[in-house]
Amino acid sequence: MLAVLVNLEVATVALRLIWLTAPLLLLSACAGLGGYRDAVRVTVSDIQVLESTLLEQLYQVKLRIQNRGEQPLEIRGGSFDLALNGQAFGSGVTDQSLVIPAYADATLDVRMVSTVFGMLRLIQSLQAEGGPTLDYEISGRFSVADSFGGVRFDESGEIALPAGPAN
Repeated sequence: MLAVLVNLEVATVALRLIWLTAPLLLLSACAGLGGYRDAVRVTVSDIQVLESTLLEQLYQVKLRIQNRGEQPLEIRGGSFDLALNGQAFGSGVTDQSLVIPAYADATLDVRMVSTVFGMLRLIQSLQAEGGPTLDYEISGRFSVADSFGGVRFDESGEIALPAGPAN
């Protein structure tokens, strides 16, 4: 009978230990999933018009992606939204793959679609502000080889407009 009580006590202690350590193990596992947090920076390098119709425009957007982490970044596609002067402008997706070595950068050419409404909002904001630059905000997510949920980014910056009377 004493042996049964000792075994029961050992089992109870073991169960309590599991209940206490399980949340810590889960938290440490989740922390490993976000290994690229703050390690990726995405900026807009160039925007070129590819096609334009009455209702939408198609652009080629060159994204510069900086890998600020210690491991290579293996991108397997992604998506993004672009706002200009605080107004939603366009969105894009890509299925391209790209490997960026640790502490390096690379460019990725992505197609972006904007509707006529995005263009109208841009024209209105240019008329209101009339400055030599466009403020932009780009946000999105890259699918990455070894990160559940991918890598999210949200950056802002300026795009210089060409000089001249028409800007």
